Amino acid sequence: MIDVSGLQQAILALPDRVEKALMAYGETGAKKVESRAKRDRPWTDRTGHARQRLNGKCIRTARGIRIILAHGVEYGIYLEFAHEKRYAIIYPTLTREAPDLFRGLQGLFDRLGAFS
Repeated sequence: MIDVSGLQQAILALPDRVEKALMAYGETGAKKVESRAKRDRPWTDRTGHARQRLNGKCIRTARGIRIILAHGVEYGIYLEFAHEKRYAIIYPTLTREAPDLFRGLQGLFDRLGAFS
């Protein structure tokens, strides 16, 4: 008789491994998006607070993960929407980085064998 208990345990552990890999990828992507936003901001720093408090994070949702980029200053909304959006950084950064993030995610799934 063949002992398949190790295989069975590996199969049962697969969803956890995929979730951990997905969260690790999302956290790395969030840091990349945050770094890009801080580097490419279109405004001139006066105090540095708006740049320093730009925050990228990854959260788990019912459908997967979500990468969030947000301002940490009260006047961040004005940077995004006032002055004909000349100082906006969130939407432009996410739009610019999304194709790379999706390609990397596809590569992750390919390595995991999810879409083979």
